[in-house]
Amino acid sequence: MKKLAPIYPFLSDYKRTWDMDLDQGAYGELRTYFRYYDMLHEREHDIFEKLGYIDIQFLAERIKGEVMMIVGLMDTICPPSTQFAAYNKMNAKKRLVIYPDFGHEYLPESSDRTMQFFLE
Repeated sequence: MKKLAPIYPFLSDYKRTWDMDLDQGAYGELRTYFRYYDMLHEREHDIFEKLGYIDIQFLAERIKGEVMMIVGLMDTICPPSTQFAAYNKMNAKKRLVIYPDFGHEYLPESSDRTMQFFLE
C-alpha cells in the first residue's frame, strides 16, 4: 500500500491565495509577475487558468495511495482553505490532522504521527 503524508502542501488554489491577498512566501512570484509583465491585469484570467495545469487541487483526484494530510489552521503562507481545496478533491482513503493554533511552522509530534502512519 502506498502512503503519502503532506504537511501544509502548497501550490494549491492559486486564485484563492491571490484573492485573499496572501501572495507571499511560496506565492510571492505572482505579485512579481503582475508587477513586471501584466501591470494592468489584462491577462489575469488567462494566467490563473494556465496555473490550473499545475495546481495540486486539480491533480488531487489522481492520488491512489492512502493520505494523511497535516494542516495548521493559522498558516498564512499556505492558507488552510487552499489546502482543503486539494484535500476535498482526493478520492483515495484519507485523513486530516489539524493543528488549530499553529501556522506554517514546526508542528509538534507531526514527525511521530507521520512515522506511525507509515508503519500502520
